[in-house]
Amino acid sequence: MTVHGGTPAPREDATLAAFRREGVETSQELRDEQITAKNALLDYLKETVNPFPKLPKTEKSLDAQRARIQKMMKGEKGTGSSEQVKDQASRFQQRNPELRSSVLILLRERLKKDDSKEDILSKLAEFYPDVSLADEALEFLLATTDGELAKSVQEAKDEFTQLNGREIAAGRNIGTQAREAANKGLGTATSLRDMYRDITGNPRDSSALFQELSQRYAFKELKQVVDFMLHSLGADMKSKGPSIAPGQLHRLFTETRSLQAILGVYRFFRTRMGLMDRLFQKEGLQLPSQLNFETMAKQFMALASDRYPSSDKALQTAVKLGIEKWIMAKIIALSQFRDAIREVAVNQIYRSLQHRDDLYLAILEALEELEDELEELMEREEREREDQEEEEEEPEEEEEEEEE
Repeated sequence: MTVHGGTPAPREDATLAAFRREGVETSQELRDEQITAKNALLDYLKETVNPFPKLPKTEKSLDAQRARIQKMMKGEKGTGSSEQVKDQASRFQQRNPELRSSVLILLRERLKKDDSKEDILSKLAEFYPDVSLADEALEFLLATTDGELAKSVQEAKDEFTQLNGREIAAGRNIGTQAREAANKGLGTATSLRDMYRDITGNPRDSSALFQELSQRYAFKELKQVVDFMLHSLGADMKSKGPSIAPGQLHRLFTETRSLQAILGVYRFFRTRMGLMDRLFQKEGLQLPSQLNFETMAKQFMALASDRYPSSDKALQTAVKLGIEKWIMAKIIALSQFRDAIREVAVNQIYRSLQHRDDLYLAILEALEELEDELEELMEREEREREDQEEEEEEPEEEEEEEEE
């Protein structure tokens, strides 16, 4: 409708302006959505970096991943996502908070209709280095694709499961436990799942396992780590599809229970540090800074885990404790080792009663050697004092003779 001279009516002007505003707002919403997805993905990549360098690393460096994502985002067109994809992404995030809906949507948008299973797995690895999360992301892709692309996604999932079946099951069975432990500050959920996969995939005895864990965690965190492992093993055993055979899980559960006994070793030495400090002061020695209850416990456990303990091996612990120069310091430290043998759980620390007795005898022999060495040192010092006194007396006698 026009007025005189063909000038648009004010109502029509308002309508066109409204359409323009709506178009601008829609474009802005799409740009905001892209930015949100980008930031969410970069945040996720930060969280999935494994803080434990001793575990095998399967993901690429964080910087490399960031560079790839930045490059992808530059070429991303603001096409938006269908409501069905958004709904599925929200549903998967509700099921697992680690699967952020914005990241899932971005992953879905990266797929092309003619992508092969190799293409899909390559793109998936850039978004989800954690195989358990990647497996769930594949389920999301299956729920949001159709036709030939859905067929390729299914092929990718089948191959992915075949290659990573145990690792996927282990991570998914303990998802709740990993997230709870992550909230306590023990690491990211992904790094905790990696640790669990490593322990269940490469079983070792409790002493070896504790040695590894004590290098990664401070004593105050070790109890929480042991609790995480026990709860995770329990969840894995109760699941419909455990990651390894139930018998193996039960043996690992028993070994992990032994870690609680090893924690008792730490508590024992923590109670002894006051006594050791007083004994050092009495002998005129200063307690070295590196000699604390944690180093004492670690060296005791290293000695206790040796299949064939000996007095020589017991004496070598002094070097690692930083007290190899002082005989009395070594006697004080090994005396605490001797007392610890009587205090800690027999069945969960030693291989057998015979092994415990062998360790006890090895420490006693080491103490006897040190006492003999101390006695010889004291006798030598006594002779040196006597010789010095005699040397001082001789000039005095000569002076007296001259005066006479």
